[in-house]
Amino acid sequence: MRAPTLAYGDESLKVPAPFDEAQVLDAPDLPPAADPEATWRAACAAAALRVAATLPPGARLALVVPDRTRPLPLPRLLPPLLDALAAEKIEARRITIVPASGIHAPMSRAELAAWIGDDAARRGALLDPHDADAPARRLGRTPGGIEVAARPSVAGAGAALVLGRIVFHYLAGFGGGRKMLVPGCAARRTILAMHARCLDPRPGAGRHAAAVAGRLAGNPVHAASVAAARLFPPSTAIHTLLTGDGRLADAFAGDLFADHERACARYAAAHRALVDGPLDAVFVSAGGRPTDRDLVQAHKALEAVHGVVKDGGTVVFVARCADGVGNREVEQALRLGSPAAIEAELRRDFRVGAHTALALALKTARVRTLAVTELSDELLALAGMERAASLEEAARIVLERHGADARVALAPRGGSLLYSIP
Repeated sequence: MRAPTLAYGDESLKVPAPFDEAQVLDAPDLPPAADPEATWRAACAAAALRVAATLPPGARLALVVPDRTRPLPLPRLLPPLLDALAAEKIEARRITIVPASGIHAPMSRAELAAWIGDDAARRGALLDPHDADAPARRLGRTPGGIEVAARPSVAGAGAALVLGRIVFHYLAGFGGGRKMLVPGCAARRTILAMHARCLDPRPGAGRHAAAVAGRLAGNPVHAASVAAARLFPPSTAIHTLLTGDGRLADAFAGDLFADHERACARYAAAHRALVDGPLDAVFVSAGGRPTDRDLVQAHKALEAVHGVVKDGGTVVFVARCADGVGNREVEQALRLGSPAAIEAELRRDFRVGAHTALALALKTARVRTLAVTELSDELLALAGMERAASLEEAARIVLERHGADARVALAPRGGSLLYSIP
């Protein structure tokens, strides 16, 4: 039997004895589509029909696609979609392709052209990279008081078609669907107001208990995204579900709301890892490159597993983080010290990076966190983590701390699964 491994950048690190025989936390996954090309073509055709029914004559269509932080094989997926739209008399010259970058670093037009592939780039569609700090078009105010403004090419389109991938999101419950518009194409002020709903309304109470991965019901961040997305032009979505190794499991056209919830329920059922009781320790990988390229991305693996670890337990966090923290706001907020100080600053001036710092500080205050990483010693100290030079050193510390009979598990799939205790 091969020893289990944990992804680390481009490497696979072997789990040392005695934990090479520990329980591996996994889930059934989605089966691949029997005929992925036919599945995709059917989804494209259905989406094109829905768009044709809502797009006014001569109006432009905003085609919203994932940006480079949300891997999806766009060079393979977009040509059949553009063919299906052309069959409904929606030519490429009437289409604007916009990446749902949110507050991520904007893509250049050259980067966007490379991202969507040569075939799609040559069709003649307008390429319009999103920049959350560029001038935006106001769409209105949500019932909850959020001022919604967005990329003019999306806000002013005759209709929108979003290509979203269903994944867990540690604040909004799930990605895809409505999130492709808000935060995907929204102005920074709208994005921050939406994310600020992750705080409990009671000062000092920290994060809202329902703003977590895998939950939509009662989730205030999800609710804010839905309310904001309803202010956009008529929108159709293609909801895509991938297997753990990146193959197409399913794709179907629908709306941003009820159909998205249906896709999320199916995804969650196939990605739930059940743990029969609280663990003393867990070894978790952030998934290797690209999901462990920086702390902002990698910490989602910590978020995923910390709820199944006992208070005072240990998490071994395996994440290369070759690009460092990933957002200077995280480090700035960590320098404030305690979780209480970070929360107070968030309530004064909400920033997404500062919220990541709060989430990290709350976890590392509850469980001892040993990091196998390239993050600096200074940053580890600020984040409340300790360096383990290797998995062998981490295993020795876990063994000394919890003993040979400890309940220890391995989580090689990091934040891609939902871990829960029945």
